[in-house]
Amino acid sequence: MTDTPVVKSRVHDIEPEDGLLFGCILDGKGGGRLCDWAEVETTDTEKNPLWLHLDNVSDRAETWLREKSGIPAPVVGALLAKESRPRSLRVDDGLLVILRGVNLNEGAEPEDMVALRMWVEPTRIITVRYERLMTPRDVLSDIVDGGHGAETTADLFVALSERLSLKINDVIIELEDRLDALEAQVDTEQPTKLRSRIAESRQDTVALRRYLSPQREALANLQYDAPDWLNPSQRMGLRETADRTMRYLEDLDAARDRAIVVLDELANKMAESMNRTMYALSIVAAIFLPLSFLTGLLGINVGGMPGVNSNVAFWITCAIMTILMVTEVYVLRRLKWI
Repeated sequence: MTDTPVVKSRVHDIEPEDGLLFGCILDGKGGGRLCDWAEVETTDTEKNPLWLHLDNVSDRAETWLREKSGIPAPVVGALLAKESRPRSLRVDDGLLVILRGVNLNEGAEPEDMVALRMWVEPTRIITVRYERLMTPRDVLSDIVDGGHGAETTADLFVALSERLSLKINDVIIELEDRLDALEAQVDTEQPTKLRSRIAESRQDTVALRRYLSPQREALANLQYDAPDWLNPSQRMGLRETADRTMRYLEDLDAARDRAIVVLDELANKMAESMNRTMYALSIVAAIFLPLSFLTGLLGINVGGMPGVNSNVAFWITCAIMTILMVTEVYVLRRLKWI
């Protein structure tokens, strides 16, 4: 019996070429082939739809965008901006779209979302990133390795938007599972430790929502000012992605509210525990206060203290204190304080 060979994706063999993370020429049938800088600069995109994925920390990539890409200067500035907010803007017959995806890089937190900047034309799409993002290579694998990916740049844009959205869903599900586990530990875990973990989950929820809210608006805006090269099916796909993002926002709001409720419950439990402790101490103090007063009174070092020369005075005093303590307990019980 022979072992089944492991088929390695060609996407994983791609080596960046001076700012060009990868280039892909679509064949219009769901497949495509990889290309380099030399082919990028000579390809007729009218006949061969082109996808470029660039690293904008590269001088060559920046120079090409500014001088050879033919993209309007304001759009180039937005593509190269280090800090960006999710948004969409139609410029002539092209679309500038900036979306964010969860950060799944090693050692990073998913809520530290990574921006993917896109310039989409009828026969060309350019994506730019600062930090590594898994989504572009996942979509590229469908095209290069599977041959069942996007047929046009519009399809590619919709696929990138959808894949970004689906990866966010995985993070939200994980966050909800974490909150479920924390809620189950309310009665068993130490409140101070649990409180800090719930507060951390709440902060993660707020961080995700901070990016998803404008992202939903960016996707929704495409419905009102979409270019003609986006067909009804593709517009419906973008609408579905916008609706899915809206659902994510609702899920995050619900998770945030759950975290607040759990924090309030923990605070109530801590306050209740403190009240019980203070109540017990108050009862003990109420019982022993008169006894302490009596022993303090008998302990003063002045002449004329009764029973100084009596051998039974100590036992009489103990009996009086015992009767006093029993009387106090009886009175407190009658008052329903204990």
